[in-house]
Amino acid sequence: MEINIEQVKKLVKENEQFIADEIKKIVSIKSYSGEEKELVKYLLGRMQEYKFDEFKHDSLGSAIGKIGNGKIKIMYDAHIDTVQVTGSEDWEYPPFEGKIVDGKIYGRGAVDEKPAMAGYLIAGKIIKEIFKDEELPFTLYVIGSCLEEDVDGYPLTHIMENENIVPDFVVLGEPTDLTVFRGQRGRMEIKMTTSGKSAHGAHNQKGVNAVYKMSKIINEIEKLDSKLPIKSPLGKGSITVSNIRSEAPSMCSVPDKCQIHIDRRMTVGENEETVINELNEIAKAVNVEADVFVPIYEGKGWTGLNFTNKAYFPTWYFEEEHDIVKSGLEAASIALDREAKSSFWSFSTNGVSVAGMKGIPTIGFAPGDESLAHSSKEFIVLEDLYKAVVFYTLFPFILTKNLAK
Repeated sequence: MEINIEQVKKLVKENEQFIADEIKKIVSIKSYSGEEKELVKYLLGRMQEYKFDEFKHDSLGSAIGKIGNGKIKIMYDAHIDTVQVTGSEDWEYPPFEGKIVDGKIYGRGAVDEKPAMAGYLIAGKIIKEIFKDEELPFTLYVIGSCLEEDVDGYPLTHIMENENIVPDFVVLGEPTDLTVFRGQRGRMEIKMTTSGKSAHGAHNQKGVNAVYKMSKIINEIEKLDSKLPIKSPLGKGSITVSNIRSEAPSMCSVPDKCQIHIDRRMTVGENEETVINELNEIAKAVNVEADVFVPIYEGKGWTGLNFTNKAYFPTWYFEEEHDIVKSGLEAASIALDREAKSSFWSFSTNGVSVAGMKGIPTIGFAPGDESLAHSSKEFIVLEDLYKAVVFYTLFPFILTKNLAK
């Protein structure tokens, strides 16, 4: 099935004000992680208005829309939760107003990543307007996922395991500045614990200080960070001690327990096993016994559903020669009226589930500079969102055409 490129561009042009109003509304609805109910209700109403074939939310609370019933299953995912606004942030415009100034929209989520959700909705609207009830060569699932900021990947894992929606291809709406992103470093959280023997501070020599034992490990972790190898195409991993705490009978006692929390970013060839091994080797090298483990995240959706997820999020990437990347570059080049480029995210995304754990071909494309995410400077250029809508409309047709070759 062919789609008329000029017709799509014309329809997007005619809908520019409509698109601007859509993203303004979505940004204006506060949707902190675990508090997305109002926005989900709004999105499902829009899906109904735009003639999506199906629309609902799952037991975790994520919005799910469906267009078509073709053999090839494509998932568009945009997480709709945001990090919170803090009192110390310096916002030029109110974070939940969706203020539009000089062709730019400002606010919490204006980069990370509500524009993609608005773009998906309008792309679905355009597809339904052009093809109405015609049979499409694909099934397009539009996901407004919840809780990604708390536990990236889990919302899509939940959908695959509980809704039996397992896509063949995925497009993520994390900010890419209109570049086709095709992978990311993985990440994991680790806890290390050392144990000692408590004693009164006045008789400290009778105790064994767990903090002193841990300090030897921390020194080696700092050294490790600079030694981690650079691996193509994702570059270098990293390791950071992000929290430390100790336990003692009182503030006048030798601590008998010390625990650190570690943020580890993983490049090509690094995984849970290799990371745990390197930390065990550090403890062994400094002659300190330490317990090393990956914590389990416990959370609750706005629906009241409790869930758990291991804090391990695998590395993933796809080569430029892969069908999904080539199709993404083709669609992006049309949308941008210039040759599109590919690159990688520096942070983690829901791709850790579909691509990292399941190996499902995945790319990302959206407006916005990822360095503005989680900041009081979030904004996108509306013209970039219009171009993204062209991409989102064309991509399923370009992909299915290329797969048929």
